[in-house]
Amino acid sequence: MEPRQPEQPPRIVLLGAGRLASHLAHALLRHPEAGTLVQLYSRSSASVERLAQELAELYDTGGIARTTELTELLPEADIYLFVLSDDALPELWHQLEGLTHGLWVHCSGATPLGRLTEHHAQGAVLYPLQTFSRERAAAGSYLPFYIEASDAASLAKVRQLAERLGDEVHEATSQQRLYLHLGAVLACNFSNYLVLEAERLLEREGLPPKALLPLLDELLAKLHTLPAREALTGPAARGDEATMKRHEELLTSEPELQQLYRLLSERIQQRLRP
Repeated sequence: MEPRQPEQPPRIVLLGAGRLASHLAHALLRHPEAGTLVQLYSRSSASVERLAQELAELYDTGGIARTTELTELLPEADIYLFVLSDDALPELWHQLEGLTHGLWVHCSGATPLGRLTEHHAQGAVLYPLQTFSRERAAAGSYLPFYIEASDAASLAKVRQLAERLGDEVHEATSQQRLYLHLGAVLACNFSNYLVLEAERLLEREGLPPKALLPLLDELLAKLHTLPAREALTGPAARGDEATMKRHEELLTSEPELQQLYRLLSERIQQRLRP
C-alpha cells in the first residue's frame, strides 16, 4: 500500500458485512471525503461477496479488496472499523494483535473501550444510535454518533470520521454508552416487538396490519416536543379499568401477552401517580 499524503482521506478497512457494516460502507462511498474504503473483511465468503457486489452496483468502487482471512488484512490502513457482533470482537482483537497499525474503532453500544485497548493501544468507539435494516442500508437516515477514544489524537480522528458520516456527534463514556444502548433496547426494540404483536392480532381479525401507522406517526411527532410522560394516553393512563378488563379478556388465549398487557398497564399507572 502506498504511503498516504497528510491531506488525503484515511484509508479504512471494514471488518463485518452485516446490516450496520453495509450501512457504513454505503456512507463511506457516498462521502469519500470521510475515508477511502480499501478492504472488506468477513468470516463468511458469501457475506463479503454479497456486500462487495451490492456496492459495485451502486458506486464506482474500483474493485474494493475483500478477504475472509485475517492474515490477508492490509497492515498499513489508517482506520480498522470493527462492525461485528459483540461476542466476536474480543477473540478477533486477540488474533489481530501486532498484525496491523493504525486506529482500531468498534461500533458497539455495549462493549467498553477498555476491551479493545487491551489488544491495541490506539482505540476508539464510533457508536451510531440508530436502527438499521439491510433493505434501507442506502437510505441515509438521520445518524447521530457517540464517540470515545483512548487518547486525544485518536479522539480527533474518530470525531472527524463521525462528523463526515453523521448528523450529530457527542462524546460518551463506555458507561454512558451502555445506558444509551439499554435505552435504545427499551424504546426501540421492545416497542417494535409490541407493534409486531399488535399487527399480528389485527391481521388475525381481518384488519389491515398497518392500520396503526397514523397513530404511531402522531406519537413520534409528539415525542419531539413533549416529555414521554405527557404523551401517555389510553385506558391505563386515564384509569379506565373496564376497558382494560375487556382487553385482557381478548387475550385469554394468549396468557403471556395478557400478562405483559397487565404488567405494562400497572407500570403506566404507577408512573402517572402524583
